[in-house]
Amino acid sequence: MASINCYQTISDIPESQGKEVLLKILNSPKADCDKLKKIAADYEKKALEMMQAESREQQ
Repeated sequence: MASINCYQTISDIPESQGKEVLLKILNSPKADCDKLKKIAADYEKKALEMMQAESREQQ
């Protein structure tokens, strides 16, 4: 398997599915980390509320 060294460019990589995936990754927009953290916190809060409600129902 051929390796890519630091002196090669994207155009040096032969057309393949791997190159297509690499280009999609490189061209994808940066993630909005603050938004993702807020979404994760909201999911955690909802999950905790659901677990507490289930716990109260079992008692």
